[in-house]
Amino acid sequence: ASFHGRDIDALAEPLSHLHHSYLAPPELRVRAQQDVYQPMDLLAPEEIDRVAAMRATPALIKSYLKLGGFVGDGAFVDHKFNTTDVCLVIDIDLMKPAARARYSKGSGT
Repeated sequence: ASFHGRDIDALAEPLSHLHHSYLAPPELRVRAQQDVYQPMDLLAPEEIDRVAAMRATPALIKSYLKLGGFVGDGAFVDHKFNTTDVCLVIDIDLMKPAARARYSKGSGT
C-alpha cells in the first residue's frame, strides 16, 4: 500500500509509527530489496505523536492494520508514481475471529 509523495522527511512520523508499532514478526517479515530499501525507523518511539502519525496514514493502510496486518521491513520510494510504498501482510490465523469470519464467507475456510 502507498503513501502519496516521496518526501521521506514529511512521512517520517507515520513510517516510524508503522515500524515501531506494526512491524511483522520475523517469520512473516519481508524486506524491501536492498538497492531500493528506505528505512522506516526514522524517529525514536518517544518522538512520535501517534495520533498525528495515524492521521497521516492512508485509509487503506489503516484498514489492513485494523484487520491485524503488519508491515514489512523498509519502504520503497517510487519516483515514477510519486508514492512511498510499504508492504502489508496479514496472517489469517492471527486475524480477529470476527474479521476472519466476515472476509472468508463463501471461501470454504
